[in-house]
Amino acid sequence: MTDNSRFIDNENGTITDSTTNLMWKKTDSFQDTKKWKNWFTGHEYMQIVNLERFGRFEDWRFPYEDEAYSLFDLDKTNQDKYGDDIYLDPIFEPGSAGVTWTEDTKDSSGLIIQFEDGMKVWPSQYANLNMAVRLVRSF
Repeated sequence: MTDNSRFIDNENGTITDSTTNLMWKKTDSFQDTKKWKNWFTGHEYMQIVNLERFGRFEDWRFPYEDEAYSLFDLDKTNQDKYGDDIYLDPIFEPGSAGVTWTEDTKDSSGLIIQFEDGMKVWPSQYANLNMAVRLVRSF
């Protein structure tokens, strides 16, 4: 069961986070495209989502480190695409990649937040093995 005081399912593929005042896409790029994304192809996916005005909005973006990490919650479990437990509120659609790219970069690396263990890793922005992005917008 999800804590309804924090997350609200808007019934249009978006989730409102009342704690952070952010709106999240209920699915990630892997769930939407069935393809892994490197940091750059993730940005192409984001552009398409904005052109399509998903949820009637065109300001979807990559989350920043603190925003993405705010979704990691050891008290909540969901399942990734492999059926393994991840610490992401079950209000989000199960079957995600279990990670998200962030907008944070250094040199040619991009920051990934892993929802299976809360680890923060810096793979190459060109890496696309088991990588995806969960888009967010401010309101």
